[in-house]
Amino acid sequence: MSTGGHEPMDVAGRPVLTAAIGLLVVLLLVAGGQLLLLRHYAGRATEREAPAAPLAETRTPPEPRLLVDPRSALLELRAEEDALLHGYGWVNREAGIVRIPIERAIDVLASPAGKAPAR
Repeated sequence: MSTGGHEPMDVAGRPVLTAAIGLLVVLLLVAGGQLLLLRHYAGRATEREAPAAPLAETRTPPEPRLLVDPRSALLELRAEEDALLHGYGWVNREAGIVRIPIERAIDVLASPAGKAPAR
């Protein structure tokens, strides 16, 4: 039987230090094993991949390609369309077909008997 009512000494340092070092060694071994396994699986994946097509890297995609600045391309297209809608020009010179501004065409079609109103 023990005569005192308390622990005779503090926690022993050697077993705690041994356990901490053992835990650190185990963690390092597990991390190293994971890295080796990861490299192994990465190597297997690259072996199983189909080789790239020989011409895939040298060919350019077919038209239409992506626009670098779509806003300016749209503004340019609308300006060309407005020029066609609001200007005069030949459609077919040999057949005598001309293009007139849309406002003028509406006036011609809205006038009685298709005659051009006087301006």
